[in-house]
Amino acid sequence: MKRQSMRMGVIASSLLAISLVATGCAVSDDTAPDATPEASGDSEWQGVIDAAKEEGRLTWYSVAPAEVREGLKAAFEEKYPEITLEILAMGTADMNAALEAEHDTGAEGADVVTSVDYGWILDKSEEGWISDLEGPAAEVPEWSDYIIDGKIASAGLGLMVLGWNTSLYSGTVESYDDLLISDLGDGAIGTARPEPAIHADHWAFVEESHNPDYQAELAEQDPALYPSAFALQEALAAGEVAVGAFVSAADMVGLKDKGAPVEFTVPDPALAIGNMFFIPASGKNQNAAQLFMDFFLSEEGQAIAAKNAFSPLPSVETLAGASEVVLTNVDRVLDQDWFAGYLADWKAIYE
Repeated sequence: MKRQSMRMGVIASSLLAISLVATGCAVSDDTAPDATPEASGDSEWQGVIDAAKEEGRLTWYSVAPAEVREGLKAAFEEKYPEITLEILAMGTADMNAALEAEHDTGAEGADVVTSVDYGWILDKSEEGWISDLEGPAAEVPEWSDYIIDGKIASAGLGLMVLGWNTSLYSGTVESYDDLLISDLGDGAIGTARPEPAIHADHWAFVEESHNPDYQAELAEQDPALYPSAFALQEALAAGEVAVGAFVSAADMVGLKDKGAPVEFTVPDPALAIGNMFFIPASGKNQNAAQLFMDFFLSEEGQAIAAKNAFSPLPSVETLAGASEVVLTNVDRVLDQDWFAGYLADWKAIYE
């Protein structure tokens, strides 16, 4: 997918099956049960695997959810015990500064990166800072709409859902229109401000796919406004608001596991905020990075990384279920004129 046609509003409408199959494609009962790349006879890819084991380590700079990071680390190291995966969780500003220093000085640092700073990533890709993906999993047809220029995998790990505090609200919220009932007025709803642009894209998504008057009609409910999904989720669990209109499925699962009185539903369609995965060309462990990326893109890796989100692989069971899923519209997020105009319209209503 070329950058000039980079509209990531891809809709995945097929029902997600619950069976897992071998990497790349399903196999019938009468075929060999082991169809992994290591058993495929592909000597070139086998050479990458062997070299990765010789390298023995890699470092992952990541903004991905903690459960995704730790789940992938455990599974990858179990599959490849010769390789140690070190994870450094950091914000995009610190990440970009570190990557630029490593590129300029040749210092050791990131071998794999996950970020949501789309503009920086796409600019650096054009400048040759990012390695091509070499693993067989990247060639699976279902990934074709989610891999940019053969280098960057856009994964819908941030599945945005509708949540509520079960101690404060006895009903359910199935759609964005359900937020507009009289019971949820006077600040009972919490949502995130449309700043930065990635948040504004969510508001625009709701208007396009659910309710064209969402901005104005939600304003009549006098919602509580938060700077981020994280802040809103904490407020929802603490009982500051009864319903959250911009919360992450993975984080809601985490709150429920900790005993918080929360529940959620996946709207149809739903938005998934794209996390971009790539291999910086400055990384010192290129083979281990290629092997990790192939693992992430495979059905085995997706069953771990995307279980509380969305995967383009229809054989992977995820929380998205049968809902259509739209990924972040990257072109729109990067359009400063669009964002400025959208924010001005929003402020005219809310401020």
